[in-house]
Amino acid sequence: METSNTDPTPPPPSLLKAAVDLWDQARGQHLIPVTGRSMQPFIQDGDRVLVAHGIAGVRRGDVVVFRREGRLIAHRVLRIYHRQPGRVFITKGDGIRRFDPPVHAGEVLGRVLTVERDGQQLSLDTFSWRAAGWLIAVGTLSWTTFYGWSRDIKRRLVGSRPSRLTVTLNRGATACSSLALKIVQAALCRWEA
Repeated sequence: METSNTDPTPPPPSLLKAAVDLWDQARGQHLIPVTGRSMQPFIQDGDRVLVAHGIAGVRRGDVVVFRREGRLIAHRVLRIYHRQPGRVFITKGDGIRRFDPPVHAGEVLGRVLTVERDGQQLSLDTFSWRAAGWLIAVGTLSWTTFYGWSRDIKRRLVGSRPSRLTVTLNRGATACSSLALKIVQAALCRWEA
C-alpha cells in the first residue's frame, strides 16, 4: 500500500516530514487513508489503517508503515535482521512481486493494528491475524526461494529466455498465491461495525 500510489503528485517532502515529526511527537496511534493496490487483496484502495507509533512489538508477518521517497508505504514484514545500529526489515507488498529495498528502523513509523473498510474494522492485533501474517511471510519467502532456485537451474539448462511453460507456471503460481491469501482473509475476516 502506498499512501499516494495512484496520485501522481506526492505531497512535498517538507510537508510529509512536518506531518511525520508531529506524529512522532504525539505518540500513540493515527488513522491514515490508503491509496494504491500493492497490498491487495488484504488492504484495498480506499481503506484506512490505524497505525501504532514505533517499532516495539513488530514481528515477522506484521504490516508496517514506513517512509520512502516522499511517500508513506505499508507493506508486510518478511524478515527482521538485528544489525548495528538497529533493526533492518525486509518488506514486500502482498499484491506485488518485488521486494522493497531494506527498511531501516528509523524509516518505520509504526505497525498497522486495524484496517477500516466501509465503516467496519478488522483488528490485525489478534492471535489468528498475527499467525496468518506470519504464514503469509514465511510462505512468500519459501516460494521466492524455491522459484529462484528452480529459475536458476532452468537458466543453466535451457538458457535465459523464458518459455511459454515458464510464463504459464509463473502466472499459475502467482494466481495460487493470490487465491491462498484470499482464502486466509475470508477465513479470518471478522469485520466489526
